[in-house]
Amino acid sequence: MNKVLYVFDFEKLDDFKLNFPSQNFVSIALILNLAPNVENIDDLDEDFIDNCIIDITALSFDNGYYKLFLERYLYALIERFENVEFSINSIKKDVILEKFPYMFDETSEEYSVISDESRGEENIAPTGEINITPIPLLLYRQSLLEGLLEKYQIVSVGSFFAGTDSINYKFNAEAIEDILIAQDIRYIDVTQMVHTFALRKDLVLAFEIVLRQIQNKKPDIQFLISEDMEEELKKYLPFTFKKNKEFFASKVEGETDLSLDRIVPEIITNLTSQLKGHEDFKKDFNFNLKKFALLNKMEQRKIFSIFLTGESGIGKTEFAKILSEIMYPNQALIKINFGNYSNEGVLNSLIGSPLGYIGSEEGGELINKMKLSKSKVILIDEFEKATPSVFHFFYELLEDGKFTDRHGTEHNLNGYIIVFTSNMSKERYLKSVPDPLKSRFDMVYRFVELSNEEKIRFINESATALIGKIYESTSIKVQFDDISCRLNLLIKYNNLRSIKRKVEDIVIEEYYKEINEK
Repeated sequence: MNKVLYVFDFEKLDDFKLNFPSQNFVSIALILNLAPNVENIDDLDEDFIDNCIIDITALSFDNGYYKLFLERYLYALIERFENVEFSINSIKKDVILEKFPYMFDETSEEYSVISDESRGEENIAPTGEINITPIPLLLYRQSLLEGLLEKYQIVSVGSFFAGTDSINYKFNAEAIEDILIAQDIRYIDVTQMVHTFALRKDLVLAFEIVLRQIQNKKPDIQFLISEDMEEELKKYLPFTFKKNKEFFASKVEGETDLSLDRIVPEIITNLTSQLKGHEDFKKDFNFNLKKFALLNKMEQRKIFSIFLTGESGIGKTEFAKILSEIMYPNQALIKINFGNYSNEGVLNSLIGSPLGYIGSEEGGELINKMKLSKSKVILIDEFEKATPSVFHFFYELLEDGKFTDRHGTEHNLNGYIIVFTSNMSKERYLKSVPDPLKSRFDMVYRFVELSNEEKIRFINESATALIGKIYESTSIKVQFDDISCRLNLLIKYNNLRSIKRKVEDIVIEEYYKEINEK
């Protein structure tokens, strides 16, 4: 039989395709759509299949498919089509070879980049009833999604599972067709599908089959994905989609460009008013944020990192919360507190345990919180408790803007702002934090206690806001003048959290006094 299994990785995927310019790169899901059963294999177009390199990565996942059926299916393909070839993602090579130890005679892991003269456009002619060409994929900006939903009818690909028997190999094709016709669907968002893959890799093949069936039923359908998830999608379906060079509705009528460099003034304005004190820091942050926005736009800088030191309760955490709320309203700040970790196994807690270890399927705290929130602001609190393994982890992250978890999955953090906070002194910072890590911080700043004037302003604004909320809820008006003297005495405290609680005590005490007097 003398079959070779071509092993590829994502860094060399383009080289792999260039080395076989006349071949059709397809997924096994496409073949299963064309020939759902072994007996259907004889009906496949010989010219097409003989020029195929079929990616079988999806078969490596534990997806409930019958191993004997799949093995028989692959053998039938090889026997029927002499020149058919197969490929596998390098991460899953050992898994597939363990499943099918006698299928392939050897593996090939070496690819060379051919000259530009040999490069040519793939010419894949449709065969059968299933469109075999890569599915066009449009990108959209997450910041414009609300406007897009107002203007276009966009549905998630998950909608099509409602009419299926189960999330398995067999689907109700008639139900899919009914949905497409009844709702006149034109745009399908596959972003949530990628999030699903992160938790359920066994569904990769199932979803791809559905995508092909949707495209077959309605060839003019448009598939969309958030630009933030494009690279992640390639990890699971490297041969299924072909990116459209244009952004989907990059500007909705009445909308402006919401790229980071355009909204920096708005961020700074809101931050200046909401973060109390620390005027010098806000000026430095203004400049550094502008610098990051420009460098990120030019693809020269991936992550903006800020290291804040200072006593507890003077605004370090509050800064991160305010920044996240300004930039990503109604999204939870991604907060990691190293004080909750033991020194042993801290990196496992952060990005997950290696495969085979207890809890390996649960993922780490950072990965799980990134899945739950669309905020791109990460707070790393109590960084003084970090270990050498954590330091090395952040070397890669701050330098490359990405990291690889213990399962081999790469996570792209391009455009993220990471705020590190610590109570350590300047001397301990210089002694404890390795120089390679210090050189990667874009800002290092020490928060000092607020001046009395700044404290008074914070106290008055906190009290006024609470008085207003009480009045809205109860129609009871607390008189600010009656408590102003007691409020002024709070300037002796330095911790803003403590000050805010004492403001609440004074205002609420006066509230109940007003009630008793009526």
